[in-house]
Amino acid sequence: MSTFKTYLKILSAHKIYIVIYLILISSVGIISGLGSASPDTAEFRPASVSVAVIDRDGSRLSEALAAHAKDGNDAMDIPDDKLAIQDALARDTVSYLLVIPEGWGDALMDAAAAGTDAPPLETYISYQSGRGRLLDLEVTSYANALYGNAAVLGGDAEGIADAADSAWKESAATSLIAQKASPLPSSIVVAAEFSAYPIFASVTVCIAVLMAEVNRAPVKMRRLASPEPSRTRSLALFAACAAVALIAWVWNFGLQAAILGRAAIADSPVQMAIVGAALLAYSLVSAAAGFLMGQLGCSENASNAIANILGMLFSFLGGGWTGLSLLPDSIIALAHFTPSYWSALAIEGASAMADATPAAAAPLLADIAICALFGLAFLLVGMVQGRTRSRSETA
Repeated sequence: MSTFKTYLKILSAHKIYIVIYLILISSVGIISGLGSASPDTAEFRPASVSVAVIDRDGSRLSEALAAHAKDGNDAMDIPDDKLAIQDALARDTVSYLLVIPEGWGDALMDAAAAGTDAPPLETYISYQSGRGRLLDLEVTSYANALYGNAAVLGGDAEGIADAADSAWKESAATSLIAQKASPLPSSIVVAAEFSAYPIFASVTVCIAVLMAEVNRAPVKMRRLASPEPSRTRSLALFAACAAVALIAWVWNFGLQAAILGRAAIADSPVQMAIVGAALLAYSLVSAAAGFLMGQLGCSENASNAIANILGMLFSFLGGGWTGLSLLPDSIIALAHFTPSYWSALAIEGASAMADATPAAAAPLLADIAICALFGLAFLLVGMVQGRTRSRSETA
């Protein structure tokens, strides 16, 4: 017990690492989670798009097309001026801008009668939002409906527009499938995935610094000269490493639960337990990595560099910087060889659980177990390295 307390005193002498990695960087994850929180809505509402339509034709068909583009969206007025259009596009004032050229309605009807291609439309789509692209597809589909009706109905522009509107309003019966398990807030997922960096950096650096102090020649000679059995000293060292991992886990997951997941603890206890288990497994992996770095004899500066580089890399590959679904296949394949990927897989799986049953949780627990296997591998390599190093020093 005295040896364990000594190790904790050594760790407490390096408070700067705890403040920087554990407290300051963890707060960034909480702030990111708060920024990603979305308000709850009681009903489904389609997303609206800021749209502007400049109708240079003024025909019945162009009016129908303009009305369809504005329907359900935030319509904005932009003068039919080249500079005004360029200014709206440069400032990203609208997500979708439609310009209907003069004579478009008559040209559409003539093309439908002759069986030739429909006249083009002039469209501008925002570079910052995908909703403008979706609206462009919808407007194009509506224009194609006008073209098809014109080919069937002939020159009746009023009938063509009414037929297109009537067909567009027809819909299939739909219903929402109730999710048995309450979904986790997105803020919890964002903060938990980002915490791969502060957990790994803080735990790894603290343990590596502890190991460096313990392996110093004067300290090592004093330890070997003590009457305490070697097994007791090893257990005390492992206990100190585990204590660091538990402190990092309690701080990160505790903050997330207290600030971001107070409602989720009551509404989604199973999912929150899976998130906590995933972060706990990752914390223990970080402790094993710090133990390995200490056995390799990494200096304090080297430990800081390795912990920061690997911490940010693991956080990125675990979806802390961008969603896993947005990463290319080659990066996803590489991420399979990191513990953060498997912990993030369990976290995202918990947030998407449709039913909190043992069958639904089993694959996620398997992901957590794979993450823990990385820690076991680091620990075994560290123990082998420590034995090899002690033999070479005594030889």
